[in-house]
Amino acid sequence: MEDIKVDVKITKMDEMIVEKYNELIKENGAESLFSPVSFEVAAKNTKIKVIREEIEISKFSNYVERVMEMPKSVDSSKITTGIVFNSEGTYSHVPTEVFQKEGKWFARINSLTNSEYSVIWNPVTVKSVEDHWSKDAVNDMASRLVIFDPEAFTPDKAITRADFAEYIVRALGLYREGSAHENKFSDISTNGNRTLAILIANEYKIVEGYPDGTFRPDARITREEAMTMYQRAMKVTKLVGSDSNRYQSYKDFGEVSTWAESNVKEVLAAHVFNGTNTTIISPKSNLTYAEATQAVKNLLVESKLINK
Repeated sequence: MEDIKVDVKITKMDEMIVEKYNELIKENGAESLFSPVSFEVAAKNTKIKVIREEIEISKFSNYVERVMEMPKSVDSSKITTGIVFNSEGTYSHVPTEVFQKEGKWFARINSLTNSEYSVIWNPVTVKSVEDHWSKDAVNDMASRLVIFDPEAFTPDKAITRADFAEYIVRALGLYREGSAHENKFSDISTNGNRTLAILIANEYKIVEGYPDGTFRPDARITREEAMTMYQRAMKVTKLVGSDSNRYQSYKDFGEVSTWAESNVKEVLAAHVFNGTNTTIISPKSNLTYAEATQAVKNLLVESKLINK
């Protein structure tokens, strides 16, 4: 290992590419707050007698921070999220925390890959939650591009396995259009609307299929199933809960299936998931879109990947 040198490169991009990216952001109704930059981590052998090309490290096992100092002209309240540009001419959310230091504002972007990044202002108001308890979380996640179809968002409807996978993958900043992934499921088409997210979620072991080789994308999810998936997502963010006795607050915890008990305890301990009230966890009930969104935000906040 003493012969391996790791270089971190943050470089400005060609003006034509920057202009193209800024136009893309504008076309999507958002505003670019930081000129796009390229981030790359590479390793090379420093031994004189060894001739080896530099190798790019494109995927990390932990989130790697990129801290961007925001221009003085930027209103800190308008910093929505960092984005990563995809090879297909699109962009996706990456978890971003905004903070102030010595009178300056910064955006801390957390990502598991190399790529090209920027920061945007993208306020979204979801009409269906105007008078709903989930309003703040839903509007936040929609603005961060996690909720992919905010106009059709139905807060109290039971979420499907496919949409759940999409929310999780987008929230964690794993979604990359144009990326290739193995399809292990007999009922998932190559070009389906949720196929990419499902395959990425499966690759990171957040969601799994059934013994018959199916994924069942349209099936609804029980709350205990969801908590199991959130616990797997906690492994990606390296989140460990400290409130280990919290599960005892729920008088129906005994209804949790044996296979899910440890996962439910861990998710509750991390305050990622809440009960339907202060004493009921409702493990067998279906998870709603609003509940899924709130838990996704809790996961990011508790993992210190975004602001509260």
